[in-house]
Amino acid sequence: SFYDDLLQEMDIKKIKGVNQVQFAYSIRGTSIRSFPTELFITDDPADNDFDLFQETALGPAEPVIILHQSKRGKWCFVQASCCSGWVPAVDLAVAAAFETWFAYLQADPFLVVSGSRLWLGYNTYSPELSELEFMMGARIPLAVRDEIPRVIDNQSPDGCYVVKIPVRGTGGRLLFKLAFVPCVSDVSIGYLPYTTKAVIKQAFKMQGERYGWGGLFHSRDCSSFVRDSYRCFGFQLPRNSGEQMLIPGQKYSLDGADRQERQRLLEQLRAGAILYFPGHVMLYLGKHREEYYVIHAIAYYGDQRKRDADGIYLPVPLNTVTISPLSLRRRRSGKELLMAITSALKIE
Repeated sequence: SFYDDLLQEMDIKKIKGVNQVQFAYSIRGTSIRSFPTELFITDDPADNDFDLFQETALGPAEPVIILHQSKRGKWCFVQASCCSGWVPAVDLAVAAAFETWFAYLQADPFLVVSGSRLWLGYNTYSPELSELEFMMGARIPLAVRDEIPRVIDNQSPDGCYVVKIPVRGTGGRLLFKLAFVPCVSDVSIGYLPYTTKAVIKQAFKMQGERYGWGGLFHSRDCSSFVRDSYRCFGFQLPRNSGEQMLIPGQKYSLDGADRQERQRLLEQLRAGAILYFPGHVMLYLGKHREEYYVIHAIAYYGDQRKRDADGIYLPVPLNTVTISPLSLRRRRSGKELLMAITSALKIE
């Protein structure tokens, strides 16, 4: 059967009590999968948006620890900074020594992508670097002056930051190449100063972009939207929304709170606080004309004017990063977002 084949490919019997691990970097944008397969799995044949096997996306130059390999060696089970799962082996470059891997991880100075995303330029001389895409908050080590020649890939470095990018050499071993990031790019040397205004500014840079479950379509879902907003300041949030609410900070429980209690709490919160209910996370913006607003990556909301035969609110697609009032209704239950929130978090 399909699942039996997957279990065989996972080769779980080869996992011992103690296992040798490898240290690697992603060399391009890729996916972390629940199982070692690229098949798009849904619970509805008409669904083109939600792949049940998609855990999250990895950008280039992301550190991972390889814990296990699939039977045919085409997939690696990895631990990344925010998630674990299966990654295609061809998307990873393995360090010959831990020290090499760790030195790149700790390299300073470094650039942080402060725009929604950054693309490297088209490069015919080093196609493995050509048009690589880095998402907001990505950390890219800068080359030191002594490493920078007068010409790189037939281009002068004048007017550019020169960064070091991991690439895959013979046998999948880790190498590094130099690449350009134009100085006019929306990047920062080091992490951005952490302020309320800066968090909101970062969040609004993603407004209008497509929703993408688990990083599908080169996009973000609700938790990666929040994660990327805070990554620019040096915070490393977990992948999943529920785990994000477990990080240190000032926490408020709204379980069992009535409408007035919720409104009183929101009026005390500053913009940029994280609001959560199971399955969804949002950034709070504030109150305007008796409405409380958030910015979030959202797939659907419930149409309170239309219900099916079971009384379930019919979904209205948004699939975008947008500003919403907390009077917006949830997709199935029709419950107001305001009344659905179970907790709030201020990162201090």
